[in-house]
Amino acid sequence: MKQGRGSCRAATPPAVLGLVGLRAGGGVPGSASPAEAILSLGGLLVLLIGAWARGHRPALTASWLTLAAGAAALWSAPVPPASSPFFGLILCDPFSLAFRWLALGTLAIVLLLASASRELAAAVRGECYGLLLLLGVGLMLMAEANHLLMAYLAMELVSLSSYVLVGFLRERRSAEAALKYLLFGALSSGIMLFGMSLLFGLTGSLAFPDLQAAVAGTGGPMARALLVAAALMLAGLAFKISMVPFHMWTPDVYEGAPAAVTALLSVGPKAAGLALLLRLLEALAPLWASLSPLLLALTVVTMTLGNLVALVQTNVKRLLAYSTIGQVGYLLIGLAVHTRVGHEALLVYLVAYLFMNLGAFACVVAVMNGTGSEALEAFRGLARRAPGLSLAFAVFLLSLAGIPPLLGFVGKFLLLGSALDAGEVALAVAAAVNSAIALYYYTNIIRLMYFAPPAQAEPLSPSPSPALRLALGSCAAATLALGLWPGPLLELISRLAVVRLL
Repeated sequence: MKQGRGSCRAATPPAVLGLVGLRAGGGVPGSASPAEAILSLGGLLVLLIGAWARGHRPALTASWLTLAAGAAALWSAPVPPASSPFFGLILCDPFSLAFRWLALGTLAIVLLLASASRELAAAVRGECYGLLLLLGVGLMLMAEANHLLMAYLAMELVSLSSYVLVGFLRERRSAEAALKYLLFGALSSGIMLFGMSLLFGLTGSLAFPDLQAAVAGTGGPMARALLVAAALMLAGLAFKISMVPFHMWTPDVYEGAPAAVTALLSVGPKAAGLALLLRLLEALAPLWASLSPLLLALTVVTMTLGNLVALVQTNVKRLLAYSTIGQVGYLLIGLAVHTRVGHEALLVYLVAYLFMNLGAFACVVAVMNGTGSEALEAFRGLARRAPGLSLAFAVFLLSLAGIPPLLGFVGKFLLLGSALDAGEVALAVAAAVNSAIALYYYTNIIRLMYFAPPAQAEPLSPSPSPALRLALGSCAAATLALGLWPGPLLELISRLAVVRLL
């Protein structure tokens, strides 16, 4: 292995197998390649292009070229089992690789949605594309963080970009959502920084491996003080992933933000936040016996509150916001059981969540483009006005509900299996009950589309653009194909879901 300037390479050439691919020698593709540097420079360049060029096409073209270059760099440099470049601040291993590909996939689909949305004014689209790329850098660094300083900087890069993106619409609701997001985000950052300072004062270190060694064997007042510090840091991450009771910002921000930005917030920060949370829990593994009951209780409360409140929503973006909170509750099962099986199930469901949730938001963008409304009533009789769009939306909703043979069912089945395997029967029962509750509000949208008379008889106009069709088609194909043939995905995930420190 040769290492330098934040990169680590191996000579084994990659070969394609499954969703991302497995290396011919049994490894996985990707490394601490220059992908983050490419996205950073590309994001800054796109911001300049957006400010100077007329129209958004040059900025969009530059964004796609940046994404393609970043993906090529990530693919072309296979990762060794584990390495810690860049002064030990980041950790390059198969686990972080999985989340870096998730970040790139999320960016690609959201870029399609942003370019097709009629909400965003042409004058600000270039800046929007640039901020999306910079936010993607933060997501990737959150998954790679091996030091609390890097974790905090990555979170702030994601947060600051998100605050601006949420307020991109020129209306009061968007500005209010951005302000609420900023205030809640500043509070959670302060809480997390306080926890970090306590942890540093108690252990004398901020690096995850050193924290693990320092926490081991502690007891008495020292252990209680460490628990307080850990709880404060977990509170900051709980805000990022919309975990109860730090979820209050989610519905208002999702409703006020552009639909494409809402789609990004519903997937990207959640995946990166869970990756960082897993790293942090591994570093604080000696405290797990004390933290586990709290995390189990919050997992049940998160999924229950999200699904119950979603039942009474009449705005589709607010409904999907509470649906996101419920889905985070399911994802937390893999983290709460804290086993290898749970981590694998978490990764599988994150892949499923990426495709089915971004696909659902692609349908919302298409309907908002055609009707100008985000109310549930806008979907009334949609099957007669846009049959293909209605069918795709039904597939995504049923997958979110966990109906076979779609990919969402595979992920939920594995999550419930991991809970049972860990002996957490009550957690599995709670997840099953919540899935039944969620089925009601998901199928209610399907009922409106297929069995309610439309307010207008003419076809939906304008019809989905080529970019929207590409997003819808790729998400629907992945949701269905990987649900029917999950073997390659499961084999790939089994090689990636190993959380380690170095």
